[in-house]
Amino acid sequence: MRKFLIWGSMLLLILITAYSIWQREDGGLSYQTVTEHKAEKIASRMQEQETLEGFSLCFAGEALPYDDGSKTFFLPLSASDSLWESGEIRAENGETVLFLEDFGKEDKQTLMAENHAIPFLAAKGNVYAAYSLKLTGLPVVTFTSTEEMTEAGEMLYAFSLYDSNTKTDWVTTCYTTSRLRGNTSLAYEKKSLRLMLKKKKKDGSFEKKNCNLLGIRNDDDWILNSLYADNTRLRDKLCMDLWQETGAYDNPYGKNFGMRGEYVEVLINDSYTGLYLLTHPIDRKQLGLSANAGNDTLPERLYKKKYAAAWQESDFLGGLPDLNQIDYRGGFYLKGNQVLGTEEEWEPLRRLAACIEADDKTFSRQIGQLVNLSNLVDNWLFFQAIGGFDNSNKNVYYAARNENGNYRGYFIPWDLNISFGAVYADNKYYAEETLEETGTQVQFEPGCRAIALDADHARALAKEKWEDWKEKAFTAEALLERAQHLQQELTGSGAMAREMERWPGGNASTDLSLLTEFTKQRMAYMDSMIAVSYTHLRAHETDSYL
Repeated sequence: MRKFLIWGSMLLLILITAYSIWQREDGGLSYQTVTEHKAEKIASRMQEQETLEGFSLCFAGEALPYDDGSKTFFLPLSASDSLWESGEIRAENGETVLFLEDFGKEDKQTLMAENHAIPFLAAKGNVYAAYSLKLTGLPVVTFTSTEEMTEAGEMLYAFSLYDSNTKTDWVTTCYTTSRLRGNTSLAYEKKSLRLMLKKKKKDGSFEKKNCNLLGIRNDDDWILNSLYADNTRLRDKLCMDLWQETGAYDNPYGKNFGMRGEYVEVLINDSYTGLYLLTHPIDRKQLGLSANAGNDTLPERLYKKKYAAAWQESDFLGGLPDLNQIDYRGGFYLKGNQVLGTEEEWEPLRRLAACIEADDKTFSRQIGQLVNLSNLVDNWLFFQAIGGFDNSNKNVYYAARNENGNYRGYFIPWDLNISFGAVYADNKYYAEETLEETGTQVQFEPGCRAIALDADHARALAKEKWEDWKEKAFTAEALLERAQHLQQELTGSGAMAREMERWPGGNASTDLSLLTEFTKQRMAYMDSMIAVSYTHLRAHETDSYL
């Protein structure tokens, strides 16, 4: 009798679907639909389950990301193209999939922006379960726990990145380790993560795997930035993109002295985790640094200033301040895999600190020898323009290059979410929006001092750069257009709505009014400051320190 009921239910399902379900092909998109009335008939003759064991929804041959809590699958599609992509939406294991809406007749971009859940039934045998499908205009990253471990005992996750802009080789898969990343941000409810991609060798061990993710770079080392401190979720990417177009390539090496990033949505262990910025660390590989620069006497170094600390030569001399941190001195961390804890490793910073502590005449004479002046002015100008007050005395990398047998340094900005009207605050987000600092100079040393003393004609260089930057991006109108474009990327994809649902206490907002007003006032301040500085220079050409 039981077999008869099962076969009878299957036959009934086949007859109903043959009668009431049609195949829709609109621009190559293929799926099956059923009317609500017919769906009720199917449901009345079958047993409903919360989920179907092993059920997976596929598109273009790939199993889609899934949030178990809401029973929702995610399909990344192009948000800029109104046409539907080609591909069949079906079950991976042969279940019948019946959509209750003929969504292909609707506007794809509207469905995304409205965060619309498309309901469907999945049926097999005499049972069925109800699910939904959401379209997103952003790439999706998933990683799921496995039983695999690295030789160091780290848990390995199955990693996948689903591209939204192509359906040809559109899913990248490998393994990854994951660890929490950040300093004050570790207190956030939503965490940032550091990923190290891996592949499994024939002998069962694991080694690093370089992947070109979203065209950012080809590497194994990646960061998922939670964006939690910034209520708009766009300041980090806005500033990254601006630096890419202004100062990142202003170096004699043709290297990217900056960061790139792309928005993604993340699911961990079949749980929707929110909106992130996929980016990468600043490291030797990217900057083209050599461990010994071709000789044994002047190894190149990379430092990261993580904590605020005044420039003092004494910080880089003598014994280590903390024997448990051989890579730390004076607010800086020495980056790299081979840190010895010797005084010599800090020689580039010692020389720079001594210069900054010196009298004005000595500083003006030496600063252009110790650092690349064009890069220094780039950083000073950039921090002023974005209102990067959290970069005043920290949140910068320093790369010491061997140039003709002497050290010359390059600054690289990072952690740019405290900008465009956002400042550090003693609250659970460590940030707030304000217009109070609109007319305040960011105190970035040694850039401020080089400008004040006009070391090596730094003011004229700043004026020349500012005029160029205004043509590229730095007018109030151009900046606000960029901010609005990024906001459209977040809202039009539906990701911002999902972020706010997932993190209701995360302070996320689509209100750009303060950012808008800050930008207008800040660009006027910049024009005035550059003009006044240059006028002051012309009036004091015979100053003793020149």
